[in-house]
Amino acid sequence: MNAKKDWADVIGGLLLLAGGLWFMSMAAGQTMGTLRRMGPGYMPMAIGVLVVVFGLLVAVPALFRAGTLPVPEWRPFATICLSVLAFALVVEKFGLVPATVVLTVVAALAEPKLKPLQLGILCLALSAIGVGVFVKGLGIPVAAFRWPV
Repeated sequence: MNAKKDWADVIGGLLLLAGGLWFMSMAAGQTMGTLRRMGPGYMPMAIGVLVVVFGLLVAVPALFRAGTLPVPEWRPFATICLSVLAFALVVEKFGLVPATVVLTVVAALAEPKLKPLQLGILCLALSAIGVGVFVKGLGIPVAAFRWPV
């Protein structure tokens, strides 16, 4: 076995393995049923098993090939986390459109090369898609715009 391992794939495979085991644990307390009459636990178990298999197929070969330890990029990670938090804080008080704009602007800080015109178009498009899909299409009771009282 090589002293070096392909750590990016080892870590990715282990994350897939953990996700698959989590899905399988969700199905553990439910009835499985049969292939013809699937119970509520059948699909989570099937998905979990497939994800575990894929995780093993990614991680095990990576143990036998050279690679480097990936260096995480903290700026994108932090801006994406902050954008989700900002969305959660803004959506109830100001509505879906302002929250989507805030989310997009904060997330865009991860990529400093984004031009203001591109960002504006992205904000408009994502806001329109959000209102179209969630408010109009799915009927989720969230205001597109809401002003604090």
